[in-house]
Amino acid sequence: MYYFSINKSGKTIPVYNDTVWESTTKQIGVLYDREAFAFDPAEGGFAFYFSDPSGKLTLGYHPLTNKDGSLPTFRVSNCCDYAYGEVSIGGVKYKTFKFRRNEEVYKPDGSRWGTVAAGMRVATLSNICGATHPDWMQIHYVERSTDHEWIPVSGSNYKHGFVDTGLNVSSFPSSISMYGKW
Repeated sequence: MYYFSINKSGKTIPVYNDTVWESTTKQIGVLYDREAFAFDPAEGGFAFYFSDPSGKLTLGYHPLTNKDGSLPTFRVSNCCDYAYGEVSIGGVKYKTFKFRRNEEVYKPDGSRWGTVAAGMRVATLSNICGATHPDWMQIHYVERSTDHEWIPVSGSNYKHGFVDTGLNVSSFPSSISMYGKW
């Protein structure tokens, strides 16, 4: 399972094509400080969907140890720890994220639900990503642009949906579609 995450280590994290150190293991990119990505603490290493040097959403890894055998010192942070803000809806406290661009919102079955408008927010309880779209994050509400009311996202017998975070366009804090305070 992937989680929408932020590199808050203050370091650049190398990303490789494999979880083990072999002669064919090569570095395919890096995660810069404050860069967003989808993270899976996979068995045998760490898996990342990240924006590679050409800007393409790519699967990469970091082994459980560094090449010299030492443990990695980077810190992967839950994006909800750096949310844009919080809102209470129906007595439940949600983390919110704001959008730079219009982005699509989907039902859990992958069908289109609607759009979150630029300048509006989404509300969520977690940083879970979509199983088939690691660049989509689970959400529960979308702020309507006309009156700023919170509209529940639902469908397919679920009380949540997914929003395209824009990770497939940019992963940097100043240009990703969905942003918080990272």
